[in-house]
Amino acid sequence: MDNKQPAAEPALSEEGLRRRRLFGQTGGLVASFAIGSAIAGATLSQSAQAAPSVPDSATLNQFLKTSRFLTGHQNLDVTFGQRLYVAFGEKNPQFSSQLASLNQWIADKKPEDVEALQTQLQGQQPLNDLMMSVIKGWYLGVTDDSHHTKVYGYQNALMYQVPRDGMVIPTYAHNGPDYWTADPPPVDRLLTF
Repeated sequence: MDNKQPAAEPALSEEGLRRRRLFGQTGGLVASFAIGSAIAGATLSQSAQAAPSVPDSATLNQFLKTSRFLTGHQNLDVTFGQRLYVAFGEKNPQFSSQLASLNQWIADKKPEDVEALQTQLQGQQPLNDLMMSVIKGWYLGVTDDSHHTKVYGYQNALMYQVPRDGMVIPTYAHNGPDYWTADPPPVDRLLTF
């Protein structure tokens, strides 16, 4: 039988010991940085998630009332409206006060329709921009034009509601959005090939 003894590790030189200590200290520093970043990131994401507030029912109803006037559509999706309201608030901290000003303008001036309102708002840049962004949000389902924009409503976007009776919503899921949630068609007969 061959009984081999494990070879003893060679003694480290002074330079090798310094490298090991440096490596250990660097590893500890990296680990503490990673843990600190994770904690800071979690705290930041919690505060970011807490920042956008869901509107109360009165505020949401007023936003929907204004949106009905601006879009000319009476049957707006409430959940989509809530998402848009929160998104506009995240994008613009003065959104709620500007919306209140727009509502006051509509109440005071009593425009006949959105076209009359747009004519009245010529030169009133913040209110005009707000009006256009709300209309755009409902029609496109997004709140900005960036390449990484978040979509708040695709299936319920108003641009697809008008031609819905004659056009399928563009998608790679040919049975439409959320097609997998519907029951499959019944099998009356087997297909023959």
